Amino acid sequence: MLYLRLMLMLLTMGAAMLAEASTPLVVATSTDKVNVTSHFVGENLLVYGAITGPGQVIVILRSPDSTEAMQQKTRTGPIWLNGAKVTVTRAPGIWQRLSSAPVRHILPDDTLQKLGLTLSSLVDKARFDPEPDHLDTWQKAFLDEKIRYRNYVVDPAGVTLKQGLFSAKIRLPASLPLGHYQLLTYLVRQQQVVAVRKQQIDVRQVGFQAWIARFARENSWVYGIVLTIILAGLGFALGILMRRRSA
Repeated sequence: MLYLRLMLMLLTMGAAMLAEASTPLVVATSTDKVNVTSHFVGENLLVYGAITGPGQVIVILRSPDSTEAMQQKTRTGPIWLNGAKVTVTRAPGIWQRLSSAPVRHILPDDTLQKLGLTLSSLVDKARFDPEPDHLDTWQKAFLDEKIRYRNYVVDPAGVTLKQGLFSAKIRLPASLPLGHYQLLTYLVRQQQVVAVRKQQIDVRQVGFQAWIARFARENSWVYGIVLTIILAGLGFALGILMRRRSA
């Protein structure tokens, strides 16, 4: 049923686009809001649409920039010690690129860099503070970590394109940063971007956790007092329990 429903949506969009020849790219998503609860284990975001004429499609999902700490491990004999520490900013927490063909086959390298469609363009714009020696080594380690946990994903066959209709399934991980995500869809023809569609996906926290976060933000001093009382009560109860067990 889901497949039939998707096909009907795509056919409807294709017919609407053919009726309006001036629109070379039409894009829609399965949702524009992702609700994160305490039981959130990830979600699939479906991007679909239609194009007029020949071309290739690139889909980019980018989360808000995040702040992350990195620390180097150094080995002294058999012992591993903590080394230099760097804070990385101005880089998205989540970044995914899906395309109907390898991007370097459909766009020149300088265009890819200018539009920020490569992993190297992400780390080039990121800030490492304090700037470490051997910056390229830290940049590589940062990318390796992001790719390992699938926070950064590159899929050269992630967009299915057939007879002017396309679809792409983006897997959103369980550890999803909150905020306004940017979804960009590019139509490329003869090594040139001929159309771009921009959309916003809102990732928000809902349920009891969202209420706690909102209460703490709006009533910080009350939240601090209540939290202190709760922790003191738990500590007192734990102390009584331990004395009874040792008696």
